[in-house]
Amino acid sequence: MTSNSKKAVSLYRSLLKAHSKYLPPEMKSLGDAYVQSEFRLHKSVTNQDQLSRFFAEWNMYLEQIQQTARARETLAVGITEDVNRSTNVGSGSRSSSNTATSDAFSFGKDLDEGIELTDEQKLQLEKLREETSNLRK
Repeated sequence: MTSNSKKAVSLYRSLLKAHSKYLPPEMKSLGDAYVQSEFRLHKSVTNQDQLSRFFAEWNMYLEQIQQTARARETLAVGITEDVNRSTNVGSGSRSSSNTATSDAFSFGKDLDEGIELTDEQKLQLEKLREETSNLRK
């Protein structure tokens, strides 16, 4: 097994464990399906720059889930001292600490407004939006 394969398997397992441990059931099933799909699509990629970016983005996602879960656990036990600092939330353009604090307990994050997406990425986001809408029904 190559170094990249070992990294991919380890990261894949960590993501599924995090989903299982921290996400609500409807988010877990959607997240698991998405992770599985993305890792399958990137299985044959050999370009090191693409692989580095792929691993970096998924590691950031994993860290985001873990930070949100820690913030929620902190709130559950009544320790809410400076949640913003411990979760790095509120460092963006938001000025209200209430908004930043509530964001610390929500999974996911908003995309930057200036980000440019390819047609394929836009299509994939639209499919994801439809899937999440179907889960709410």
